[in-house]
Amino acid sequence: MKSEVNKMKVDTADELLASILGGVGSIKRREDQLRRTARDLGTRVAKCFEVGDGILGTFIVNFNKFLSFLCNKFDI
Repeated sequence: MKSEVNKMKVDTADELLASILGGVGSIKRREDQLRRTARDLGTRVAKCFEVGDGILGTFIVNFNKFLSFLCNKFDI
C-alpha cells in the first residue's frame, strides 16, 4: 500500500487522502480478482472430476488441495 501511495508526489492533505483511497481501491480490485479466479478454477476442476480424472487425476487432487490452502489463507 505504501508503494501505491508514494507513486505520486502530493502537496496537500486532500491529495494524500485521494492517493490513499486509490491504493485501497487497487487492493480491493486485486482481492476481488483473486476470488473470481479461485471460483472459476474450482468450477473447472469440478468439471474435470465429472468427466473423469484419467491422467490428470493426481494433479487435480493436489492442485485442489493447494487451491483450498490459498482460499483459507486469503479468507476466500
